[in-house]
Amino acid sequence: MFVDQNLYKKAFEAYVRKGTPIELSIKQARPTTHYVWRTRNDGKVRSSHADREGQVFSWDDPPTGGHPGKDYNCRCTAEPYSAEISEFLRLSINGLGTKSGWSSTDFVNHYFSGGGRGVTLNQIGHSQKIISAFFDRRGEALKGQIASAARSTRGGSISYGFENTYDMTGVVFSISDTTIGGSFSGQSIEQNGIIELSGSLDLYLDDEFADPLDVGVEVDDYRPGSILYDNIHRPLSDYLRGRAGSPTGGQQRLGVRDGKPYAITGTWFGSVEGRIYTDPSRSQYTR
Repeated sequence: MFVDQNLYKKAFEAYVRKGTPIELSIKQARPTTHYVWRTRNDGKVRSSHADREGQVFSWDDPPTGGHPGKDYNCRCTAEPYSAEISEFLRLSINGLGTKSGWSSTDFVNHYFSGGGRGVTLNQIGHSQKIISAFFDRRGEALKGQIASAARSTRGGSISYGFENTYDMTGVVFSISDTTIGGSFSGQSIEQNGIIELSGSLDLYLDDEFADPLDVGVEVDDYRPGSILYDNIHRPLSDYLRGRAGSPTGGQQRLGVRDGKPYAITGTWFGSVEGRIYTDPSRSQYTR
């Protein structure tokens, strides 16, 4: 059972000094089984107690040294805790559009006739397909990373950045191992062991199309006078050896006349909102 210690202390002092009766509502215990550990957030807080800031404890299972205020010179307090919430974290992307995407022929034609000019996802029309595949594969992990960033601040501004290479083979003809990164920035409010957060999510893609044969091996311009073995056989053999787990001779590109690799880039903008437990041990969203 939880009693508001500060409120009761003031009422008791008024009773001792002035004879003011203590109200029955103040005397009564509050029906809660857990509490949130709170510190004064100053330099006088011992490190073991500072580590407990925002964590949830049970009145029936005190931590080492006891509940807040029990240890020697402890100025920590217990904040009432609501034991059950519906956690959620939603990632939303805006303005994906419905434009028809390039076919494999379009990608290859641009390789041979585009002169190396880069294209954007909005131009080639595969923005929604790629970001949906990214969220299917990495969405839950990204939610956990954002939740961890929110817990590290426990109220106030949040910022988190990320970048990695992801295997998107089979999603779009032109995309295989591609770089996707982004950043989240927002605000959070922490109360009673619960964090409410919201903010903006920006993502980007950076890739290069250099595999018009779609065999998993990038290509380069065929140089007149070079031999077929150097331009076709050896790169393919090296690639297949790598797929089989055998040693390779390093990255190779197939020789194809008159083609130029080109960059594929894209950006997405969206939002994040959620409600999570401050204590990661009680949360479904963890890093």
